[in-house]
Amino acid sequence: MKKTCKRLLVSLMATVMLFSLAACSGSSNQPASGGTPASTSPGGAALDFPKQDITLIVPYAAGGTTDLLARALTTQLSDDLGVNVIVQNVEGGGGTTGTSQAVNSKADGYTLAICSNGGYLINPAINEVGYTWETTTPICIVSEIPIALGVAASSPYETLQDLIDAAAAAPGSVTYVSPGANSTPHLLVAAVGQQAGVQWNHSPNSSSPAAIAELIGGHIDAVSVNLPTFKSYTNDGSVRLLAVTGDERDPSYPDVPTFKELGYDFPASVYFCIVGPADIDPAVAQRLSDAVGTAMENADVQDSFTKLEFPMSFTSSEDFAARIPGDFALYEGILKDLGILS
Repeated sequence: MKKTCKRLLVSLMATVMLFSLAACSGSSNQPASGGTPASTSPGGAALDFPKQDITLIVPYAAGGTTDLLARALTTQLSDDLGVNVIVQNVEGGGGTTGTSQAVNSKADGYTLAICSNGGYLINPAINEVGYTWETTTPICIVSEIPIALGVAASSPYETLQDLIDAAAAAPGSVTYVSPGANSTPHLLVAAVGQQAGVQWNHSPNSSSPAAIAELIGGHIDAVSVNLPTFKSYTNDGSVRLLAVTGDERDPSYPDVPTFKELGYDFPASVYFCIVGPADIDPAVAQRLSDAVGTAMENADVQDSFTKLEFPMSFTSSEDFAARIPGDFALYEGILKDLGILS
């Protein structure tokens, strides 16, 4: 009897040990075969996001640069997040109206804006637009693009120095167009003019195709805009580029000098970023950032960026947040040098 009880006790203990080992194995963080680990919050709890459609506000007209960029992302982003990501165009205020609407919405991650650094950092530093970069949550940067200054192929100005000499000879006679007052392309040419000691006549136009049509028609002297916008016009020979930003010449335009090599060091570019309201849960911001990063690895998305002539320059939420103060200090310094800010 005692031997029987002893055998039962040993058997029972062995069974308990087996179940304990199985339980430990089952609590492993590794997903089961064919599964994916659930998103978690910093506290370790499963993240219940997203549960509904996400609105991505484009603060410019449909068919423009920012709109095309947003639409290149949203199909794959919808697949990766498991909900629809809907593009909504809200124009006005040089990109600040739509951005303001997004960043003043509920801080739940379901309303975001895709905008340029001009609308995100520069305009709010100058005007009251309903937000500053400090009242937003940075999600990510998706593309960073050089700025170029172009003239019509029929223009008498063959070089940047020719344009400067003309402005020096007749102050205010040389007119250039940028996408908007205090946009990065505007500040570039304004800074060059200040450094060269000449006075330009600036005429903002939010429609780059319309501005380039004016340029080709001989109604203005130059256009300052992001480099990809010039692509079709340089291809057909109707526009000549005088200079581009960057430390090195752009591979697509090896004969076009940089502003830096010409003695005008403007260490800024146009970048396109996704932002949301302040106080979005950091885990939600990270989920969104990761989803955009994953979408940008998709071959179809990469093909769309290539066709748009947009370099893929993904910067995560964390790295974007760390970068912003330095970018703002750069633009603030330029604005003060130009007398736009006191």
